[in-house]
Amino acid sequence: MVDQSERQGNVSRVLWLTDTYGDHNGVSMVLQAMHREIKVRNLPIDILVCSNTLKSDHHLIVLKPVSEFNIPFYRHQPLRIPNFLSIQRIFRRRKYNRVLCSTEGPMGFAALYLKKLYSVKTYFYLHTDWIMFAKQVMGMEDAGQRRLQRVMRTWYNQFDHIFVLNTDQQKWLTGNSMRFDPARIFMTAHWAEDIFTNRDTHTSAMLLTHQTGTVVLFAGRISREKGVFELPDIFRKARERIPGIKMIIAGTGPSENELKQAFPEAEYTGWVDHEKLPEIYRSAGLLILPSRFDTFSCVVLEAMSCGLPVLAYNTKGPKDIIEDSVSGFLVDTAAEMSERIIDFFSDLKLQTSFKTAALERADNYTADNILQQLLQDIGIQTCHL
Repeated sequence: MVDQSERQGNVSRVLWLTDTYGDHNGVSMVLQAMHREIKVRNLPIDILVCSNTLKSDHHLIVLKPVSEFNIPFYRHQPLRIPNFLSIQRIFRRRKYNRVLCSTEGPMGFAALYLKKLYSVKTYFYLHTDWIMFAKQVMGMEDAGQRRLQRVMRTWYNQFDHIFVLNTDQQKWLTGNSMRFDPARIFMTAHWAEDIFTNRDTHTSAMLLTHQTGTVVLFAGRISREKGVFELPDIFRKARERIPGIKMIIAGTGPSENELKQAFPEAEYTGWVDHEKLPEIYRSAGLLILPSRFDTFSCVVLEAMSCGLPVLAYNTKGPKDIIEDSVSGFLVDTAAEMSERIIDFFSDLKLQTSFKTAALERADNYTADNILQQLLQDIGIQTCHL
């Protein structure tokens, strides 16, 4: 086999494979934001996805799947099977010499297929904590989790390098559980798009009934792994001390109807278009994230970019973004979440200082710096973006 990078000299082009792009999930939203930046900067990266509905675009290749079906434990995300020979022809014709993959589904196998066929560098962009997913959503016991961890170790070990989004993932991969060489693990991050960072935009207060600012917001997928069933008890304990407090739940998901029955006091917005999210954030006083699942949590960074402090568990992505008791709160238990809500809405000076600190912290996450580092780690030398 011929090394593709040798055949193409010093010119580097990356094919980024993914199983999700136009779907309603965090990975899809991140990749759409990435695609917009790739187009604007004309980076040597093309994203390839299978879809029956999407259309190809500059730096976006869409293939029709040979098969598409849903799986029981992840009903909202169809599994689409690509034609591997079509991917191979595209890879060879467009002269790529790097492969990046961000999902563990069929496109992950396609990435490894290209690696074996052309002896090119392959990188995996780790978005999802599948061990936590198996525990919380599938109810997998400890023995099953250990078996899954061995499977994941074998899977990730086939890639040359892995991008991770938080220090917990980095420690997991390089620690006793997975035993990866630290040199193979690259740290990366996401950024908030311009609609969230435009500080000159004034909201028209989408939620007109909540003018007091005592609004707690949950925004995201309404599913069990997001910890949404902790919200009723957290809210009710806080309301005992803050009688006028309101709870808004923005989003949809498989547990929506069940949560509405368990938590009828909350107001539900349903699915919120991406461009409407800043208005939601600016209409609230505090964002709550009762999830221990999020590897980064774009919602945290988006909210902070709008001046909305965040209350989250001291784990994974949120703990790397939020400065505890400065730009938000990091806690260990649901009881502490109730206490911090009470503390926050009982102190006007605290609310003001947190909002300022949230904006300052969010400014550390820029597309320029994140993309520059990612390209450098992949081995693409560019001028400053």
